[in-house]
Amino acid sequence: GDCFVCLGKGVIALCVWVASFVVIGLMSMMIPLCQDFGGLIAVCLFMGLFDGCFISIMAPVAFELVGSENVSQAIGFLLGLMSIPMTAGPPIAGFLRDSLGTYNLAFYLAGVPPMVGGAILCTIPWIQYKKLKRQQALKASAGDTAAKILDADSKNVLVPGSGEPQKEYASSI
Repeated sequence: GDCFVCLGKGVIALCVWVASFVVIGLMSMMIPLCQDFGGLIAVCLFMGLFDGCFISIMAPVAFELVGSENVSQAIGFLLGLMSIPMTAGPPIAGFLRDSLGTYNLAFYLAGVPPMVGGAILCTIPWIQYKKLKRQQALKASAGDTAAKILDADSKNVLVPGSGEPQKEYASSI
């Protein structure tokens, strides 16, 4: 039927990747809410688990999205993009700490990009589904056009011995 499942196992990996992004963002935002060391350990365990999931699914998702010939370039691009907030984040967090006297806002803001990234990644199956439907429509219309061209090039001829006219197709091949 018409569903995202027809896109393959890559959609499942992408959904797990999106879930990892969202959980990483939520766990970042929960760090300031931890009242004791046990709560911090629990948050860090969840964050580490889902970060590991994110890293381990990166290659299969990239392969699914861009194909085998571009997967290394896609992973390099992704890691390059990830380096920007990793480099800029600590100085910005320090500035916020100096200005506000607390790191809380820095942790809350650190959770936003992964959640926004997850939301953007959610659109990929929809975009691929639309692309697949468009390709299927083009193939169907190309098939109809080819049939019309064949019918226009055909002519009725009398085949000896049959007694009735039959279509003979002119071929341009």
